[in-house]
Amino acid sequence: MNTATQLPILQLKGITKRFGKLIANNKITLDIHVGSIHALLGENGAGKSTLMSVISGRYQPDEGEIILKGESIHFTSPAQALSRGIGMVYQRFMLIEPMTVVENIVLGTPAQSMILDLDGAAARISQLSEQYGLAVDPQARVADLSMGERQRVEILKLLFRNAEILIFDEPTAILTPPEITIFFATLRKLAKRGHPIVFITHKLDEVMDLADRISIMRRGKMIAHILPDQVSSKRELARLMVGREIVLQVDKKEIHPGKPILTARKLQAPSIDGRSAFQDIDLEIHQGEILAITGVAGNGQEALVAALAGLSPLGDGTITWEESTYTHQTWPRAEKSRMAYIPEDRHTTGTIGSLDLTENYILTRIKEFSNGPFLQFSKAREYAGKALDTYRVRTPNHLATQARQLSGGNLQKIILARELEKSPTLIIAEQPTQGLDIGATEEVWQTLIAQRENAGILLVSGDLKEVLSLADRIAVMFRGRILDIISASDTDEIGRIGLLMAGTTDKK
Repeated sequence: MNTATQLPILQLKGITKRFGKLIANNKITLDIHVGSIHALLGENGAGKSTLMSVISGRYQPDEGEIILKGESIHFTSPAQALSRGIGMVYQRFMLIEPMTVVENIVLGTPAQSMILDLDGAAARISQLSEQYGLAVDPQARVADLSMGERQRVEILKLLFRNAEILIFDEPTAILTPPEITIFFATLRKLAKRGHPIVFITHKLDEVMDLADRISIMRRGKMIAHILPDQVSSKRELARLMVGREIVLQVDKKEIHPGKPILTARKLQAPSIDGRSAFQDIDLEIHQGEILAITGVAGNGQEALVAALAGLSPLGDGTITWEESTYTHQTWPRAEKSRMAYIPEDRHTTGTIGSLDLTENYILTRIKEFSNGPFLQFSKAREYAGKALDTYRVRTPNHLATQARQLSGGNLQKIILARELEKSPTLIIAEQPTQGLDIGATEEVWQTLIAQRENAGILLVSGDLKEVLSLADRIAVMFRGRILDIISASDTDEIGRIGLLMAGTTDKK
């Protein structure tokens, strides 16, 4: 819809937010309109998430003014913002899996009486579900829901609390293509009913398809407010975002795969309560190829990657690595110095928040920077400093910065630098560009393609564009099993990937 002439329901005027020496938001001005879908774009560390956290009450601005419906307001908590109609759906859902949908939704709501009326709440949830096309059973256990259904629960949680302005952080990162289509329809329905929508995304297709308004941030400043018909292409949008030309595809030359780098046979996770996270996994990763595992989050790929990296136990199966075969019992103790692992969880698995960037850079490379029992800190600082420049890591205090002070995207760049610069023969890359801006994503893609010449790469990603751009073969996981492995060059089979991700194996 065209919202150019509507008055804003929410205005930000001169919003500034500092973290020490780092100015995350610098005199930001932003208008949010009723019934408008507003996309917020920017590089890693541009300040997008900080700005949304200011709007939703998580952070308080150091300067500036927030005006809601003509009234100057000051939030001290997300609960206070929600009480005024502003709610945020985070990329990682905040749900308690053993509880039902209705229990999750009413949890934390102000009590109307001494007796909790779950039946009445369930009836209201059903009404909201029908009104906004958010199909979900109020009595279902969250643990039994798909990622798309869990996202609907998060939206219903906000609507149940009468939220008017809805903010989404990377909302399609863990959805299947059919779920994304349903989600887009939901956003349009919400906007049509008058809800202002703000969403942070790195996917330019989503912006061009969905947005009524587009705001672009760079290095803490708002550099542009535009309408979709004012931008001619995704490439122009990318250039505005990162300040340089972006090539939105990779030049992947044909490589004939070499010998197997890692072979897995009949892998199974330990059984917990009669269930295992994955079972009967057969994989062969060759030098010179990128084998991608894709699927909706929660279908066993995360547990499989942790087991392959030696971070969690196996229940059964064998792995052949560097010409030696290991059982499920001996694999955790195997020498893996020539294996690079880029974990999805960059905060707890990939880095240690209290250590500085030099210390995090050498976490998995102690031997390289040691002289006998002594660490060569000057050499480590030199290499880490070069990595900051090469990967364009934005920091508040250069190498003295602690990992927990970095934005998610900048933290991911440190991990990528550490792992890819140790000349591995096998690279396990789990969601390697999640949270990265389009410019950094392009650089990571080019780096992985270059690494492919000398290494085998196992790419784990739910981003189908990434998978189709990089992979030579694509394995689709559903409920702990690999349903099929498809050649990326087989155009007749590629169309089945979205169906396989939803558990459909029919080839018709």
